[in-house]
Amino acid sequence: MKIDILSDVHFDNYFFNKYKKDDVIKFYSQIIDFKNLGDVLIIAGDLGHDNEQNIKILKILKEHYKNIICVLGNHDYYLMGKTNKKLFKDSFERVDNMRELINSKEGMYCLNGNVIEIDGVRFGGCDSWYNDGFLRVNYSNGDFTKKSTNAMWSNCTPDAKFIFEIENFDDIFEIEKPKIEAVYKDCDVMITHVNPSAKKDNISIKFQNNPSSSFFCFDGEKYLKNGNMKYWIFGHTHEELEYIEHHVKCICNPLGYFNESGNGSWVKIKQILV
Repeated sequence: MKIDILSDVHFDNYFFNKYKKDDVIKFYSQIIDFKNLGDVLIIAGDLGHDNEQNIKILKILKEHYKNIICVLGNHDYYLMGKTNKKLFKDSFERVDNMRELINSKEGMYCLNGNVIEIDGVRFGGCDSWYNDGFLRVNYSNGDFTKKSTNAMWSNCTPDAKFIFEIENFDDIFEIEKPKIEAVYKDCDVMITHVNPSAKKDNISIKFQNNPSSSFFCFDGEKYLKNGNMKYWIFGHTHEELEYIEHHVKCICNPLGYFNESGNGSWVKIKQILV
């Protein structure tokens, strides 16, 4: 099976209210080889800030793929603008709506602590989240408390401002952890939004010595060591990463924001064979 990998597509960063199907395909023709498509497209989170736009663009891409598998990212929890705040009482209601829209379409899946099988290949995953793993692994002598880490979180990421109904940086990790544990032993390909390794060597070299990297990974050492997956696909960091940990090939292939991707011209789909 051929699998195409992308993450952090941030649809609303590239497409505004008025766009046509041809505009979407023309843009993604820079990134995706439509003459050599995978059997599955994986999008490892951060679809965009508007659920209706997200599903419209996913449906356009689905016309070219047999299957699309997603998880959701931190930006998919954001409540930004009057429309979202009118539609949803909190971030979790918005996320539930996005999952429902995706899963209601044939051949489209939004994983949430479950495993699906396509042509003998098992895909498992969930949104996941960050915890204090990077601090614990790399700053064992550091004086980091819940209070100080929360303060750093508020200063380093918009998540604290735009995700409603959470108080602490790792609240969603506690929700996602049982979902990871439900699937990591039962899949060939694991998908999360967040990097499963807290080791410096598996972080973007620019941020290996930055404590705020704690908000871009979680300590998934035991899952990588004891799981049965051959690949772990993730996103969140807007920089291409690839490493092997405990015989698991971990891949991040983000699009990111338009100024980071040359408006799509600097990014290419990554394809693996499973």
